[in-house]
Amino acid sequence: MTVLDISFTLDSSEDEDPERDTSTFFAGTVKVSITVGRTTISVVEGDISNQEVGVILNSTSKKLDLNAGKASKALLTVAGNSLQTECKEKYPNGIQAGEVAITGGGNLKCQHVFHTSLLKWSETNSKQVHKSFIEKSLTEMDNRGLTSVAIPGLTTSYLRFPKRAAAESKCMYIQDYLEHHTNSSITDIRFVIPSSDQRTLNLFVAEVKRWRTFINQSVHCRDVFSTQIGNTNVKVKIDKIQDQDVDVIVNSVNSQLKLDKGSLSHTLVSVGGNSLQTECTNKYPNGLQVGQVAVTSGGNLKCKQVYHSCIGDFKNQDKSESKKSIQEMVKTCLDTAHTNNMTSIAFPCLGTRYRHYPAKLSAEAMFDGIRDFTADNVSSSVSSVIIVVYGSNCEKIAKAFEAEGNSNAAGGQSTVRGTKEFCSKMYQIELSPPKSWTHYSSLKSVKQWKSCKPEDGKYFKLIEIQSTDNVYQAIESLVQDTWESGKVGHGRDAAGLGSHTTLAVKKIERLENIDLWESYGHLRSQLFHKASDIDIFDPLENLPNSKGPIKTSENIQSVLENEIYPEVNEVYLFHGTKADNFDAVMSKGLDFRMAGDKAMFGSGTYMAESSTKADQYTDLRTKRSADEKKMILARVCLGKICLLQKAMGNLKKPPCSSCQQVACEHGSGHSCDSVVGDGGWIFREFIVYNQFQAYPEYVITYIRQ
Repeated sequence: MTVLDISFTLDSSEDEDPERDTSTFFAGTVKVSITVGRTTISVVEGDISNQEVGVILNSTSKKLDLNAGKASKALLTVAGNSLQTECKEKYPNGIQAGEVAITGGGNLKCQHVFHTSLLKWSETNSKQVHKSFIEKSLTEMDNRGLTSVAIPGLTTSYLRFPKRAAAESKCMYIQDYLEHHTNSSITDIRFVIPSSDQRTLNLFVAEVKRWRTFINQSVHCRDVFSTQIGNTNVKVKIDKIQDQDVDVIVNSVNSQLKLDKGSLSHTLVSVGGNSLQTECTNKYPNGLQVGQVAVTSGGNLKCKQVYHSCIGDFKNQDKSESKKSIQEMVKTCLDTAHTNNMTSIAFPCLGTRYRHYPAKLSAEAMFDGIRDFTADNVSSSVSSVIIVVYGSNCEKIAKAFEAEGNSNAAGGQSTVRGTKEFCSKMYQIELSPPKSWTHYSSLKSVKQWKSCKPEDGKYFKLIEIQSTDNVYQAIESLVQDTWESGKVGHGRDAAGLGSHTTLAVKKIERLENIDLWESYGHLRSQLFHKASDIDIFDPLENLPNSKGPIKTSENIQSVLENEIYPEVNEVYLFHGTKADNFDAVMSKGLDFRMAGDKAMFGSGTYMAESSTKADQYTDLRTKRSADEKKMILARVCLGKICLLQKAMGNLKKPPCSSCQQVACEHGSGHSCDSVVGDGGWIFREFIVYNQFQAYPEYVITYIRQ
């Protein structure tokens, strides 16, 4: 699985906020502002010569005559003659188009001015020269550690670039640079347009707004799901569709085939070039009817062809007709690809953005369309279908497509979560690694992975998670959100503690142990089968005398929650382990035989809902230290829970839910799979009695503070 370690975070402010005071930072009025990573991109209505920044960009003649050009002359007037003098001294022979000439700022409020000479729109390579100057300028800023730049329209006046193209291209070049330079020193990029040029100003504002709409908020690009339908592999992934290396990319368009409308069309044209629009206009002058497909070349995209598809709006009063619209469109695109001898095709999640289709309905329709196609074309040329999820709701949409994909893998139609039917289908699915794993990808089954013996003979890897990763942040939050400072040092097992008030996470690693995962997965599968027989297990909070839900489940974030199954009471719980046990846990799992002789509920693996409790067991009570410690965040399948309010120190397995006896005559429907001790003690106890009922997925290294 390929994971792109790139995320975008957008601010949530309105485009124009009359209450916002920007005079401290900007000379002019901020019309729109977004944040990409650590960089703020703004459109400012004002005078560029008044900007207090590290760099101002300037376009002039190849001879560096700063009186040539209205904008350049205006800068010279404010900066003073030292700017022209420095140009002549440093660059006596001038510069070539696209090169960067660097001077001081003179009387301007900037440190440097980066000068260049650009080509007219009609000249060969004008766009490439424009792009080169932007990239060279940003690179030079990074080399010098500069943080802020003011950029004028550059190409919108004498050089005769279409104003929209000028705005689009600058945003695209900057976006591309920031994606490939995530550690850039640049934190402030502002497009500064004078109030006298309202058309250019409005187009830059519109383009940055469009950028904000399209960029995925805090998105972790990843493969979500893969399944086989007939002879065609179907993959769902969170990514950018314009980056897909396939034969065909499917675009969702309006009936007029105006590709400047809609963020997806606009993005494909920005990357693929204007030839896409030209081809649409020439080949389909009357546009499209709903259900039709327009075929163009891929332009500068990595694909051979683009299929521009037109579907109708979602009709809540006629969901079956709406579903049919997407289903038939998918089949039409696949039929067209097959006719053109294409082998791979990438779809967006049709209808889920501006057409307002529910994600679940879109997923059902798209998978049905793929099934219809494969049923009619057993020997099709199309061997790979990729469904690309993007946008601010991508995790929710991906989950709907994954659920539909799982139902396909189980050999049936979509099944409602939380039902016996769902558990029955989950029991039938072949086990794969979790989708978050990177060494052992979920695109292969566990059996396939184990058939390829690793060179070192070890079937497990510890993968360090970056602190910028959503998973890291979710686990760090879980440690803090379940921390109970008032309970530090209380109880027999907390002896020697009490001087610290919190924990500071230093490192998080994911254990990818394919052997342990196989054992855990088989046990979870057995619990799915049990639930399909007797019914979905009650969560802890629904049991008589329960004091409420599990703290980790209350505070878990979606990036972790998406991969666990409440139908079998699968939860995340903490486990404290001492340093001398760590290697054994990584290779062999959490061994219940390590429990002490005086354990409250017998010989089992004890887990905690609070990081405070887990912290008690990471060093000896008689030898507490300030050194780094390790605790585990484990997946645990609690299954049918037995809630006990009194200690039972002789347990070797969970007692009966009815009589609370280990040996009784009650049927299998009464047998429990785990124990929760909740008798008014300082902490609740969570115990499982099968070594493979808990998988030690994350290792948290921390210190006490």
